[in-house]
Amino acid sequence: MKDCIFCKVIKGELPSKKIKETNNFVIIPDIKPSAKTHLLIISKTHFDDLKSVTDELWNEALKIILDLQKDLGLDEFQFRVNWGKLLEVNHLHFHLLSGFNN
Repeated sequence: MKDCIFCKVIKGELPSKKIKETNNFVIIPDIKPSAKTHLLIISKTHFDDLKSVTDELWNEALKIILDLQKDLGLDEFQFRVNWGKLLEVNHLHFHLLSGFNN
């Protein structure tokens, strides 16, 4: 998508601090974190429809989340998927959050 901010991040058109990268995902910190740890796991492929996401991509996303949880030593975390009106950016991405302020 031409105007998608995450597509621009993936293409290197916008600066970002990549934490990790796989063949299908890029992991970056959220620019407006709502927890001490707030990472975005962004699909390199732009999806407008969740039905188009393959089982392999869902499985890879879950593996990335679990690997990050282990690598970062997170005892507690949230894994979020927003879709539809909940999306600020209409591009498949996941949130990994930990260390909330009470």
